[in-house]
Amino acid sequence: MSQPTNDVPMVNLTIDGRQVTVPKGTVVWKAAQLAGIEIPIYCYHPKMPPLGACRMCFVEIEKMPKPPQTSCTTEVTEGMVVHTDTELVKKARQGTLEFLLINHPLDCPICDKGGECELQDFTLRYGPGASRFDLKKRHFQKPIPVSENVLLDRERCIACQRCVRFTQDIAREPGLIMEERGFRTMVGVDPNAPFDSIFSGNTVEMCPVGALTAKSYRFMTRPWELRRTPSVCPGCAVGCNVRVDVRVDRVLRLMSRTNDAIDDGWLCDRGRWGYAAVNDPDRLRVPLVRKNGELREVTWDEALDAVAQRLRTLSPAQIGGIGSTHTTNEEAYLFQKILRDGLKTNNIDHFHGVFPAASMNASSGATGAMPWVFTGTIAGLDHAQEIILLGADPYQQQPVLDLRIKKALRNGARLTVISAEPSRIDRIAHRVMRIKSGGEAAIARTLTQVVVAEHLWRGTFAEVNETQLARYGERLKDYTPERIAIAFGLEAEDLRTVARTIAGAHGAVIVYDEMTTRTTGNETLAADVLDLGLLTDNVTQPNAGVGPLFSDANSLGARDMGVLPDVAPGYRALAKPGLDYAAMLGGGVRGLWVMGADPARHMSDPAALAKLETLVVQDMRLTATAQYAHVVLPALSYAEKTGSFTNLERCVQAVRRAMPPLPGARADWEILRAVGNRLGLNWTYRSPSDITKEIATSVPLYADLTREALGSQGQRWNFAGGREADGVLSDGGQLPANGSLPLSH
Repeated sequence: MSQPTNDVPMVNLTIDGRQVTVPKGTVVWKAAQLAGIEIPIYCYHPKMPPLGACRMCFVEIEKMPKPPQTSCTTEVTEGMVVHTDTELVKKARQGTLEFLLINHPLDCPICDKGGECELQDFTLRYGPGASRFDLKKRHFQKPIPVSENVLLDRERCIACQRCVRFTQDIAREPGLIMEERGFRTMVGVDPNAPFDSIFSGNTVEMCPVGALTAKSYRFMTRPWELRRTPSVCPGCAVGCNVRVDVRVDRVLRLMSRTNDAIDDGWLCDRGRWGYAAVNDPDRLRVPLVRKNGELREVTWDEALDAVAQRLRTLSPAQIGGIGSTHTTNEEAYLFQKILRDGLKTNNIDHFHGVFPAASMNASSGATGAMPWVFTGTIAGLDHAQEIILLGADPYQQQPVLDLRIKKALRNGARLTVISAEPSRIDRIAHRVMRIKSGGEAAIARTLTQVVVAEHLWRGTFAEVNETQLARYGERLKDYTPERIAIAFGLEAEDLRTVARTIAGAHGAVIVYDEMTTRTTGNETLAADVLDLGLLTDNVTQPNAGVGPLFSDANSLGARDMGVLPDVAPGYRALAKPGLDYAAMLGGGVRGLWVMGADPARHMSDPAALAKLETLVVQDMRLTATAQYAHVVLPALSYAEKTGSFTNLERCVQAVRRAMPPLPGARADWEILRAVGNRLGLNWTYRSPSDITKEIATSVPLYADLTREALGSQGQRWNFAGGREADGVLSDGGQLPANGSLPLSH
């Protein structure tokens, strides 16, 4: 039950004799749900405004005219008395269901929605026992492909309009429309706009009947044959919560699992249908060792012995490790540990954006440094006043974040898009600035220059350093709006306006895509954006935040766990940093261990991998990198193991095993444990939970972390919580002697 808050007054009412207390503005349907009372509904969806179209949610409210009333459109009032089970209500619901069933086919045994259909369920509980309709029902061509992934059976549609309203109000994408009128009303596709939204799968999931179905799941199984496991989507760094539905040994679908703090109940198509790799019949099932120039199948013992023997022949300086942004935190932690403790090397890295060294402020006396992260929260976007996308395209890279931004726009936020390439969100942005690729850092510096030149800075950090800001402004003298406007074909006043709105906003979010930092010219982008956020007090304020949007499911987790050459887990500085990603692939090592990554994709000459004396690859399939390997170890997918991922807003979430492991393959942590023991480490980890406990004691950011603490919604670590590695403001906000901001370029 909702608890009283200081912000929203509470309302007391009675529903079926039960006393209920809910926030003011709550509709009767929601109040009943919170009290555990079911009111059937079709058109209503908790993430969309009430519609009152289906006439199924009837209730009787005392002292209100014209009963019955629709519970989804009626807000609660103090002292309201609601009845959900009177004879009048029962008769009204029966009438609605009878009309819905006039043309709806009664073929539940073959319908794809059978067993989880709301029309089927509500007819059983609230409907008439028999039909008075004995004429011929309507028939349509079936199925109609409304998109690449979604099919429509029109005769099953009950015109609830959920799907259409989702595309128009939530996704704000063209595609589905309502056609005709009266009893001819039906869902259709806009002839002038194909339904190609990356969010199309949500319409299938929210359809209460079998009208919209997924092509990949259609007629595959029955819902009662599925094993359903809560987990986390591996598609990107948002970390949407999902339910993995498995039949025997195959993933058949992923469904959204509402976590309002992260995904708001939605899921993108890439996440929903991106499980093909798990079911791939060509997955590796047997270890491979290169013999006489060819990879041959061997036993696990032979392969593991070969890894240990080959790596022992090399000195620590000659060995490197490339980790993954897709493996779990536990596996990333163990990977860096086996390299550092077992092979005595700090040549450890993964493919990521370009950030200043995470340990660069260690010399100031801090024992760690602030990691390069998004300092706000995903949910905070909902109430931001200004949102700046600087070289970022969430629709393509972090899709559900795109829905969050659109929700913010509905709440009154203004969106500014500054990028080299057009994006689908441009059409609803308040301002779009098209620039040359690699110019994002220059734009960030220009906005900061305006803030300093016009004395727009604010907040504790700026106040403490106000006397030194003149020197900082001198460093930005070449980044005036006039000069940058000419360079990029912009208007100088537009740049000033953006800077002023950021400085004056009650909550500004400034984000850039992690990989934008890899573009020539953007090497300092991370530091430039942080400077702008610090001086406008948008780093730690509510509904604000600055930082990168990471690419993969565990991009941040890999960094937190120390899969970096210059820091140990928790961003603790190392006395002697190792080689980075490019240096290792550029010939800096003679032996390379690759876990869950495919660096060949990033090399201009992948054949250079053949020059390595030892190349060990552990992966699910024979990647381009694995084809050059001396030893290949078959690994398991996220759906076959347990562990945790850390999303782009620092939320650590549990990944749970949803299906039996593929015979012959092993989890990455099991592979690492086996090699570690062959290297003399005497590891006794029995499960990922043992590794989680060690992380909790050795990584300050993850202190007190347990599987139980993660629960179903996860836990977010706090970079400003005063822990060892919190950092950017831990020096009291003092500018270094050279006049640059902390962690700046």
